Amino acid sequence: MPSRRIASLLKLAGVGAFACAASISAVRAEPFATDVPDRVWVDFGGTFNEVATNAALSGSQGVGVTVNFEDVFDLPGSKTTFRMLGTARISEKRRYIDFGYVDINRSASRIIDQDINWGDYTFQTGAEVSARFATQFIYAAFRYDFLHEEKIRISGSAGLTYLNLETALSGQATYDDPNDPGPPVTSFFDSDASQGAPVPLIGLNVDWALTRRLVVRTYNRFFRINFAGVDGGLYESGVRLNWYFVKNFGMGLGFDRTSLKLKELELANGNKLRADYSISGVGLYFNLAF
Repeated sequence: MPSRRIASLLKLAGVGAFACAASISAVRAEPFATDVPDRVWVDFGGTFNEVATNAALSGSQGVGVTVNFEDVFDLPGSKTTFRMLGTARISEKRRYIDFGYVDINRSASRIIDQDINWGDYTFQTGAEVSARFATQFIYAAFRYDFLHEEKIRISGSAGLTYLNLETALSGQATYDDPNDPGPPVTSFFDSDASQGAPVPLIGLNVDWALTRRLVVRTYNRFFRINFAGVDGGLYESGVRLNWYFVKNFGMGLGFDRTSLKLKELELANGNKLRADYSISGVGLYFNLAF
């Protein structure tokens, strides 16, 4: 699909930007907390996530009923995923480029015990329905330190998360065509709703060196919009405790939370998606510092 091609191009661009930032020899690395260089920081590892998904899809027949995907379709409520985030300093002291990536994809099949209205389709009690809910977040932002001390740095950021959202149901269902006076059609249907778009975010970051090798990093980012068929908000926060047992390498423990609240998202086919989706998880990370 086009959104996946765009996401792939953005990932390649992010890798290229990271490589360029890491190769800027003109930037003099001033150590943060004395021993840890801060020209490029990268954290990458695995996160054990708890996920909650409520969504509804409205079609030409009217408003769809909100469905809890974990309860109704037995979609996994937990998921271990790869997560990466980092920053590259692009000036002598205060300016940075932040970047990050996480992809969560879950699917399941279940014989449902209630009728489910999803868009223009009704999946009836006793039918086996396959469900999928997938999200991909690709983040890039400019960040500036308005407090820049040896042991603490507080900064503001402005950037974009490219959000790719896909939800799908497939199985035996009925479809009542409003233009056909005949009885509803019963057949196997595959109903897929997807949308990809850049979401602007503003944020606040705090980096605090507890010791020469122990660093706490936090971030909070958010955005709210009600315009052009989109009514909702995205909220992200996280905290890391990183211990650098050698100058350029360490390990960290972190907690991240993402909350997507969509009161309405108008899709390309005219359907409207509502969703309340949250991800929260504890992760173990490898840390690189240059």
